[in-house]
Amino acid sequence: MLTVMSHRSLIFSLFAVATLSSAAYPEFSATIPNGGPRGAEWKLTVTGNRLADFESLMFFSPGITQKSVEKVENNKVQLTISVAPDVPLGNHLLRIRTKSGISHVRQFFVGPFPNLDEKEPNSDMEAAQPISFNQTIEGVVLSEDVDYYKITAKKGQRISVEADGLRLGYTTFDPYIAIIDKDKFEKAFSDDTILHRQDGYCSFVAEYDGDYYVMIRESSYRGGGNNYYRLHVGSFRRPDVVYPAGGKVASKTQVRFIEKDSSFEEEAQLPNEVDPGFMLLSKTQEPAPSGNPFRLVDFDNVLEAEPNDEQAKATASPVGEPIALNGIIERPGDVDYFKVPFKKGQQVVLQAYAQSLGSPLDSVVNVYNEKGNSLGGNDDGGGRRRLDSKQTLNIPADGDYFVRVTDHLERGGPNFVYRLELVASQPQLTFASPHYSVNDSQYRQFMAIPKGGRMVLLQNFTRSAVSGDFKFEASGLPTGVRLLTELAPKDQPGMPLMFEAAADAPIGGAVVPVVLKPVDPAQKIVGKMRQEFDIVRSGNVVYYTEFEDKLPVAVVDEAPYSLEIVKPTVPLVANGIMQMKVVAKRKEGFKAPIRVLMPWKPVGISSLGEQTIPEGQNECFFQLDANASVATAAHHFTVMGEADAGNGRVYNAAPFCEIKTDTHYLTAPAIPLTAVEQGKETVMVAKLELSKPFHGEAMARIVGVPDTIQIEPAKITKDTKEVSFKVTTTDKSPVGKQANLFVLVDVPVEGGTTAHRIALGSTLRIDAPRKVVAPPAAQVVAANKPKETPKPTAPPKPLSRLEQLRQEAAGAK
Repeated sequence: MLTVMSHRSLIFSLFAVATLSSAAYPEFSATIPNGGPRGAEWKLTVTGNRLADFESLMFFSPGITQKSVEKVENNKVQLTISVAPDVPLGNHLLRIRTKSGISHVRQFFVGPFPNLDEKEPNSDMEAAQPISFNQTIEGVVLSEDVDYYKITAKKGQRISVEADGLRLGYTTFDPYIAIIDKDKFEKAFSDDTILHRQDGYCSFVAEYDGDYYVMIRESSYRGGGNNYYRLHVGSFRRPDVVYPAGGKVASKTQVRFIEKDSSFEEEAQLPNEVDPGFMLLSKTQEPAPSGNPFRLVDFDNVLEAEPNDEQAKATASPVGEPIALNGIIERPGDVDYFKVPFKKGQQVVLQAYAQSLGSPLDSVVNVYNEKGNSLGGNDDGGGRRRLDSKQTLNIPADGDYFVRVTDHLERGGPNFVYRLELVASQPQLTFASPHYSVNDSQYRQFMAIPKGGRMVLLQNFTRSAVSGDFKFEASGLPTGVRLLTELAPKDQPGMPLMFEAAADAPIGGAVVPVVLKPVDPAQKIVGKMRQEFDIVRSGNVVYYTEFEDKLPVAVVDEAPYSLEIVKPTVPLVANGIMQMKVVAKRKEGFKAPIRVLMPWKPVGISSLGEQTIPEGQNECFFQLDANASVATAAHHFTVMGEADAGNGRVYNAAPFCEIKTDTHYLTAPAIPLTAVEQGKETVMVAKLELSKPFHGEAMARIVGVPDTIQIEPAKITKDTKEVSFKVTTTDKSPVGKQANLFVLVDVPVEGGTTAHRIALGSTLRIDAPRKVVAPPAAQVVAANKPKETPKPTAPPKPLSRLEQLRQEAAGAK
């Protein structure tokens, strides 16, 4: 049997990128140490800024608890945590919660061994720090530094080393590790690995009784004050990859752990639910400090059966999709074939997993029909680990198709494992908040709810073969907090998720699972949060990400302001506009500007995403623009404020405000092109189409011309068929086309007027004044002047062809 580990794939941003210096919430920059053993209590120091009102840590994994707080300072908190014996090995997430906010998330590591701190000097073998088997050393590689550790082994004993460097997330630390014998020969070494990128691991079986040395440095001898590492030294087995590299949830699966030059097999009992960050650890062997990625899915495996290196010997799959094809390119030049039945009209996504699972395979996947004609092929493009293949197949006819797999460079070996998942459309519903900052995927990804206030996050839905209305559910909320968003309608791609804290709610927090439950009891799909964070990132290069299914929720101190949307008295009509007014109520003495964010708009309505209430002022406006397809409905709008309250940014959202939409009362096509000479007058005529009657007179005016063109407004009624607008130009009116004009009509309805935009795309052209040409002067002839006899003229001289062309050219000019 195997120990199974739910791995929260590495979530933690390089804090030089991720932490906002002016953020309202506390800054979280480091943990000291970076990890510790399970089944023990240990001291932990968290560092950062604005920690003076520290309340507690927020853990995302069960079995990890805060036992006590020893000391609190503005930039440092010392405390004791307890890690239960059954907490999975690997990285775990935590946040800092203070009375004023929630920090970005960081990770710390739970290992199998007790910690040992590095002791300088240890920069050469003669000064190597003595260590024992099964210890984790916490250290730092300074500039041009090399750290040595001495370990005593018996002949035949395995020495295994694994480094956590890049994964700690402080910088793009690239550690180099080696196992060195007494004669200073490197017996095993590792720089980069497929599984852990820049973080290496290696193993060696001792050739004699005596001392060996473990060395760690930066690969190019750079190093620095933030090049921290956790160096695990023991006799553990360190597999590169697992075969098969995935299985069906809730099943028992026979798997093989494959190392560089050996392997071992066990049976794994897989979890009951899909976990995109799942990792597998051995139970029969001494476990490695970290597991191997293992795909959990809802469908079955097909394992290759050798020989299958040609189409005629292809391993047969019982179904076309969903299915996972598994194999190993075991030797250089090896090729594997699978036979898969497809149906005409199917659209199947074929995703290869190899390097993302720790395999060195650079997969090339091709698909052929029975005649050998190509249906598709792909080398790279399967996600961030770009050497994994991905393609979409459009099946032209019923029949058997053949999937061919090989390595791009025709390499092969026992660890060249691959897994091809073929999926058409599995029912699935997930939701997540968008990233609010280009280089900081964690910005505002929490619920820090002020007492008596609210906070809101947009949740975008991703549906696959799932329809119908759903409702949000959040269990285990802090005392005094309630969920205000109820429905996730089938016709909306996203909705604002809002929580509210009572005015007397106690300061507190919880990590809360949020799900979407179907309104229709016949629907069995449950929507899950799938929030992705960049964890280790440098510039535009993302090394590790994390998908989280829980939301950190906390009650924090009261905000110095509140916001409210003034409820409109009339609906927003199709092709219409509305000025939505937002009013701020400030506490005495608070005058700072308030950034007002609109997190969500319904389908068919657009607006700017933010406005600002200037310093000392109390209101702003958002113009809502409805398109022609908007129907009769009621929508709940909100806005969220962000302001610097003196110690950083504070958030507070307005209560939901119902704004109704309705169909339009009238429309009109674009006014035909109207031309007028500069300085003259003309009339623009719009032909009206009444959609439904209204009472009284509506005021219409053309919008979009400069002030130097005067267009008089006009009144219309429900009986008006066309409306004329008098246009007056001056010598200051610009010559040329005034395009994209429209008619704005304020239609009287109960409660006020609704603004309609009609005759969209109308054009007025102003022509330059015509030039007046004076008549030619009459020729004056003296009355007494004798008439002259005309002299005979000589015939014109014939012109050469070159002269003719010159004259023609001169005439053209």
